[in-house]
Amino acid sequence: MDILELAILTMLSEDEMSIREIEQYLGARRRRIAKSLQELEKKGFIIKKAYIGDGDIIFGITEQGLEELYKNYIILRDLVREMEISVCAKFDC
Repeated sequence: MDILELAILTMLSEDEMSIREIEQYLGARRRRIAKSLQELEKKGFIIKKAYIGDGDIIFGITEQGLEELYKNYIILRDLVREMEISVCAKFDC
């Protein structure tokens, strides 16, 4: 899972959002966001909730998506802890 997919899952864990809202919030290109959304949907992590005007779609996160986000959170949390220990050991903090 790449960082954009993690960012999208994080946003959708807080509320349902449209492609346009995700694009505005993340500042990524629509094509890249659409590809990430397609991958997340294929994996069962998100679901289309509604179609709105101008071809925009509202997405929500699934229970499986929340579980995946939590697994990645644990990995990232542990990585940050390890980095903090390394940096403090090197710079005496």
